Amino acid sequence: MEIFAGRRRDINKGYWMSFENHPRLEETKKHIYVRCLPCLEYLYEQLKEEPQSIKLQNPLNCWKVVVVFGDMEECVELLCLLEEEPPTALAETCIRGRMGSSDKSSPNVVLIFQMLSEAERDAMLAHLRELAPHVNPGYSLFFERGCGDLYGSLCGDWHNWQVVAPVINRQLIPFIREKINKLLRGEY
Repeated sequence: MEIFAGRRRDINKGYWMSFENHPRLEETKKHIYVRCLPCLEYLYEQLKEEPQSIKLQNPLNCWKVVVVFGDMEECVELLCLLEEEPPTALAETCIRGRMGSSDKSSPNVVLIFQMLSEAERDAMLAHLRELAPHVNPGYSLFFERGCGDLYGSLCGDWHNWQVVAPVINRQLIPFIREKINKLLRGEY
C-alpha cells in the first residue's frame, strides 16, 4: 500500500496535511463533499431554530483515531510502517486522515485517522497499538467522534450521544453557528 500526502495547509496557529492511500486524495475530497459538508450544513440549519435537541446522523458513524507523537518525522515514520504493513482487517478500506497540529508551539504533532464505523475504528486501533511503539514508545493513542468540538460543545460527552441529542449548552448555539458558517465559507 502506498500512502500519499497533500500539501501543508497553515491555519490560524497551526498546520495540517491530509494523507490517504489513493493518489490525488480522491477519497478525502469525496468524503468532504459527500459527507462532511452536508453534515455541517444540516447542523447549521438545525441551529437556526435555537433547538432544544438536534438530530445526529453522520456523527454517530464518524470516528477519529488519534496518535500523538513528538514531531512530524515520527508521524511520517508511522505512515511508512503502514505502507509496509497495512492492516489486513482494513484491506478494502481507504486509509485516510491528516497530520499536524492546531498550535505550532505545541510540543506534539498528531496523526488523525478518519474511520466510518466502529469495526474500522477498532481494527485501526489494534494495528496502531502494534506499530506506534516502534516509532516512539512514549506515544499516546485514543479515539473520539468526528466533529466532537462542534457537537460536543452543544451536546456534551460523545459517549452519551443518541440519534436525537439534547442541546445542553444552548448559550453556545450562536457561537457554534458562526463557527460552522466560517467553515462552510472556507475560513479556517
